[in-house]
Amino acid sequence: MSKFGRDGLYREFANSPASLSYLEANFGDADAEFCSAFLDSVDESAFSLREWVNALMVLAQWLDSHSAELSLEDQIGYVSCAAEIASGSATWIDLPELVEEMLADHGCERAFKK
Repeated sequence: MSKFGRDGLYREFANSPASLSYLEANFGDADAEFCSAFLDSVDESAFSLREWVNALMVLAQWLDSHSAELSLEDQIGYVSCAAEIASGSATWIDLPELVEEMLADHGCERAFKK
């Protein structure tokens, strides 16, 4: 997580221990290039870092409840796809809610059983 600028993330998510825990667990050992690519995906979308992290947490919870796994890279790709769908919408859509709806309607074909 130091690759993100740990202090900035702690300030951003200071009121959300669950988000901080998620970031530590999933991005704590990620290399700088991967973290930079993730942040680029966030920057290229209409959604905030907070919305992305919340959407990733929704996906992680779905995977856990379905005893499934998906690489972090593919999880980011799934949320990126949702962000692109939302950008084509005429109405404002909550990214975590959209991910939840996509999972309910379509699941996640790249996920595999643990």
